[in-house]
Parts: sequence; C-alpha cells; structure tokens
Amino acid sequence: MSKLHALFALALAIALHLAAFAWRPTEAGATASGAGGDAMVSLEASSGSIAEIVEEWERPPEPVAEPVPQPAPEMAQPEPPPQLTPPDVPETPVQAPTPLMALPQAPEMPSLDIAELPPPPPPEPEPEPAPEPEPLPDTRPQPRPEPQPEPQPQPDPEPAPRAEPQPRRQPGPPPADSVAAQRAAGSGGGVNAGASSSQNGAAAAARAEDLRASWRAAVQARVARSVSYPREAGRAEFTVMLTFSVGLNGRVSGVALTRSSGNAALDAAALRMARSVRRLPAAPAGLSDGTYPFGVELIFEPPS
Repeated sequence: MSKLHALFALALAIALHLAAFAWRPTEAGATASGAGGDAMVSLEASSGSIAEIVEEWERPPEPVAEPVPQPAPEMAQPEPPPQLTPPDVPETPVQAPTPLMALPQAPEMPSLDIAELPPPPPPEPEPEPAPEPEPLPDTRPQPRPEPQPEPQPQPDPEPAPRAEPQPRRQPGPPPADSVAAQRAAGSGGGVNAGASSSQNGAAAAARAEDLRASWRAAVQARVARSVSYPREAGRAEFTVMLTFSVGLNGRVSGVALTRSSGNAALDAAALRMARSVRRLPAAPAGLSDGTYPFGVELIFEPPS
C-alpha cells in the first residue's frame, strides 16, 4: 500500500504542475485595448507528450501481489553438555587436635623493696675566677754601674838598711855536753819553727788574695772606661765575658772570649774593641807571679 500511495501522490503533483503551466498567459496572445473592448483570452493547444503524461496519470495502478510470508526456519537446539561426575576421593580421617601441654607456672617473685633514691647532689659552686698572673719580672740588663775610681798604687816600701857583716870568730870544738844540749834544743826548735812557718804562709796567701782582688777591681774599672760601643753592632744590646791576661807592669798580653753573646758578629766587635786596650793598672807590691788572668763582663748598650 505504501508503494501505491507514493505513485498516487507523484501523479497528483505532476497534474497540478501541468494545470498551472497550461493556465499561464503567453506573450504571443493579442492584448485587448480600449475602454469599451471585451476581455480576450488566448489558448494554445498542449503538446502530445503532455497528453501522454496525463493519460498515464489517469490510468489505474496495477495491483501489487502481496508477498506470502514464509515460515521461519527452526533453530537447532544445542545439545546439553555431558555431566561430569567427580572422581571418588577417599575420605581422609580427621585427626583430633593434640592437647597442648600445660605450661609450668612461674614461681612468684619476692617483692623487692624499692629503695628511695638519694636526693640529687647540690649544684657545684661556680669556680672562682683565676687570679690574674703576676707581671713577669723585668729581665732587661741593669745599667752598668759607675766605674769606681782606680785605687792609687801603693808605693813600694823602702828596703831596710842592711847591716854590715861582722867577722865571725872561728869557734873551737865544743865540749861533748854542749853538743848534746844543742841537739836536743835543735830538735825541739824544729817543731816550733815548722808551725810558725805554716802560719806565715797562710797569712801571706791571704794578703796576696786581697792584693789581687783590689787589682782586679782596678782592671775592670779601667776596661769599662776604655771600651766603647762598637759601630758594627747596629744598636743591639749584648753582654760578653772576656779574659784579660795582664802582667805586673799592667801590660795586656792577650784577650780571650770566655762567654759568647750568641752572635758571632757581636763577639768579634767586642774582641776588637777590647784588644784596643794596651795598658792597664800595674800590680800592687806583694804580687810576684808574672801574669794574672782577669775575667771582665762587658755590657754593651747602644748610645741614646
């Protein structure tokens, strides 16, 4: 039925279009003019093709044979799957649970008396500040002492006038008794004479030491006045110990370095300055050795 309806609608639409086309005025027709003229309509015959189309539209549609419904084919039923039987499994006997062994009870611990903790120790007192260190002592060399005036040499004592020797008489042979007496007196007098000679020797040695000490002081004072600061020292302060070998007449026979200043150049400058001293005070009377050594400590300070 739907196909018939479609053909009918199509034919009706074509007929309406043809009718409208047939009634459309053409330009070739005459045109009426004038106020009293009649209305004139020009008609033109349709072509053969249009007549065939109209005839086709007016012809009734051929009957359409309705299709005979075919029975639906039967669907093959699927075969059910075979049922699987589980294999025979021997039953495993279930063992009863083993009873747990009873744990031994722990012995009760004796209650311990908790000793009270001692109180915390008191805080340590803050340490006292360390005392300030004492200033170090001044180790600078002390200024050289002022030289003492040279002692005046003592004049040699005038020798005592020697007595004129008297001619001796030739004594005769003494008797035997007087010879024995002289021998006894001589042995006794020898002991007394030995004791007195040792006392005289000690006194002479002490006097010689005093004379030597006074001479040493005079020599040191003369050296201190005679030695000046060496120019090559470069304003350095240093101390040396020198040994002067001096004869009885005061002549210097040698100078040696006994203690160094730690600088070879300064030691050489001190020796050069000390060897410029040629003569020192003569020995006082009472000293008989030819040459005496004197140690002199020299402190060299740069001039200000």
